[in-house]
Amino acid sequence: MSERSEAGLGARVRDYEVWGLLGEGGMGQAWLARHRLLALPVVLKTVRRQFETDAKGEARVLLEAKLMARIASSRVVRAIDAGVHEHRPYLVEEYVDGIDLAELDRRRRDALGVGLPLWAVCEAMHAACEALHAAHQTGVVHRDVKPSNLFGSPHTGLRLGDFGIAAIARDPAQGEVSGTLRFMAPEQLRGEEPTALVDVWGAGATAFDLRYGQPPFLTPAEILDPALRPPFPRAESPAEAYFQHVVGGMLEKDPGARTDAALEPLDHFATLGRLLRAKARRGQVRALGPTSLVVDECVVTLRVGDLADTKADALVSSANDTLRMRSGVADALRRAGGDAIEAEVLALGQRPLGSCVATGAGALAARHVLHAVSAWNEVSCVGRATQRALLLADELGHGHLAVAALGTGAARVSMEASASAMMTALRHHVALGASRLRQVDVVLWDEASLRTYQRVAEEALRGHGEVLAPDVGRLASGGEVRVDAPTQFDTSRRDRRG
Repeated sequence: MSERSEAGLGARVRDYEVWGLLGEGGMGQAWLARHRLLALPVVLKTVRRQFETDAKGEARVLLEAKLMARIASSRVVRAIDAGVHEHRPYLVEEYVDGIDLAELDRRRRDALGVGLPLWAVCEAMHAACEALHAAHQTGVVHRDVKPSNLFGSPHTGLRLGDFGIAAIARDPAQGEVSGTLRFMAPEQLRGEEPTALVDVWGAGATAFDLRYGQPPFLTPAEILDPALRPPFPRAESPAEAYFQHVVGGMLEKDPGARTDAALEPLDHFATLGRLLRAKARRGQVRALGPTSLVVDECVVTLRVGDLADTKADALVSSANDTLRMRSGVADALRRAGGDAIEAEVLALGQRPLGSCVATGAGALAARHVLHAVSAWNEVSCVGRATQRALLLADELGHGHLAVAALGTGAARVSMEASASAMMTALRHHVALGASRLRQVDVVLWDEASLRTYQRVAEEALRGHGEVLAPDVGRLASGGEVRVDAPTQFDTSRRDRRG
């Protein structure tokens, strides 16, 4: 592959097969890779070829690995492995099968004219503060908290990642100016030694950005001006005022007046997010027929058939990284719709796993074909690809999608795994509100696959097994204080079974 040769890594780094470029910065690159024995998707980070002899670059990669490995939290992207390969340091970390919050927020604003609802911002910030609290408990300061470093998988929850400029708390040797300007605390911008308070600021700036569409301060002068307050808009509800009060405390420019730990806003965001989500009543599911469910305003129907014969605004097909349509469902769509579909998608060039692109539909009974690069050699990125397909559908103005079971062909993803990832992503997408989607048809190839898909899909759409961290162990509303009293978790499980 061209990206492999440009990286100079070859097809393999120790036990990992390098597959495609995910992103890059000034000195480093991040690649999607696969553990050869476990078929586990991972992210492999390394320095660029021209910096392979740079001792500082090597130290930074290996320090990131050590700091990530310190933190025992399900809210932090896990470091899996690290080492040096052909003179180049590398870090292997957990792959989160979802998009980052910066992309999610930007695409919603561009397509729908709205960002994330307040309950979703609060839930995200609860998870981010939980991750930061765990990091600070081990003496690690992230120093670059921002929406693009919060990776939201509908299936496994949110993770804080990219510890590339993380530091040991109160280490004067690491007082260099590092971070993303618009999310940097004043003392961080001045190059003072790092403390946990810079992450409290970063989390506050992130919360402000996710809610209002931009960070609170945009220039160094604005960040450093002690008299300039965060420009909160007028609060239209008590919940909004509560949110602004919490975030305002995190954005105090004097570190001595700032909220002094991530644990305090963690509890505030948990409480507010839980109450707002319950009030919004999003994610409501009811049966419409033997193989149909209504999720909020969207009807989800499973049926046996041929995707190429289906009428919808857009047809979503599994694609490989080259985007050639010569096998499986993609081949059926090409044969029914014409070679022009393949020619158009090939002109877009090779795409990384988890991406989704649109083309015309040729002679098919649809306006577009959405090509979701969802899996490779048993490695599933179905969740991320589904998220992007749903966002792309909203961007194109579609209300009706028909989709195959992504990744279950040549890539050998199990039907259960595909159903769980796809339907969890759909449930999350619809729950956020404002989506144009009103109908999603899942087209399976036989009755056996339909039954398997249906069993898992219904569980995913209903949110069975989902545990909201703030709910576990808290007494149910109105519950008597005693050892065997039911908790909110117990109550929610009973309600779901009913």
